[in-house]
Amino acid sequence: MTQTVPYNTQTSNTTNTTAMNGTSGEKNGKLLKGMVVGAVVGGALAMLDKTTRKRVSSRTTNVKDSTMGMVAKVRENPSGVVNDWQDRLKTASTVLKDAINDAQNLYEKVNDDVIDQVNQVKEDSSEIIATTKEAAEELKDIGGKVKEASDEVTGDTTSSVNSSQTSTATNDNNNNIHPTNRTSSVPGQVGS
Repeated sequence: MTQTVPYNTQTSNTTNTTAMNGTSGEKNGKLLKGMVVGAVVGGALAMLDKTTRKRVSSRTTNVKDSTMGMVAKVRENPSGVVNDWQDRLKTASTVLKDAINDAQNLYEKVNDDVIDQVNQVKEDSSEIIATTKEAAEELKDIGGKVKEASDEVTGDTTSSVNSSQTSTATNDNNNNIHPTNRTSSVPGQVGS
């Protein structure tokens, strides 16, 4: 007989994770506070240098002047500024569309021209490799025939039994082909 054991879906880990999240949040808060305090202290120390102070002061003045100029333009002619920004956005949009069309055309050109050429080169190289393999096999055959001919000419007795039988048969035929003991039809010459 089996006995069913009740299973508690709530464990003590849920209370531990809540406590851990609280401490984790506290650690993150302390880290953020430490970063802000460090940045403020670093900025204050940087301001001790005279050239840094002058640079910060001049840049702040430039930003203030440009901001005030923009505010003045908006106050004088708010619709003109809005129209100017709309025109700039339209121009930027047109330029962006042209760039996208150019990119698509380039992609199509690369896809059509270059990829076709790459595929052609692959096919050509495969054919070259196949031809090279065939040529290598033919060279081996030619090398074997040249060696056999060399053995025949030198009368090499170390060749196989078939080669020795062929050379003796050839020597017998050579006597008939090039006889040196026959008289020639040309006076003063032996053999034909």
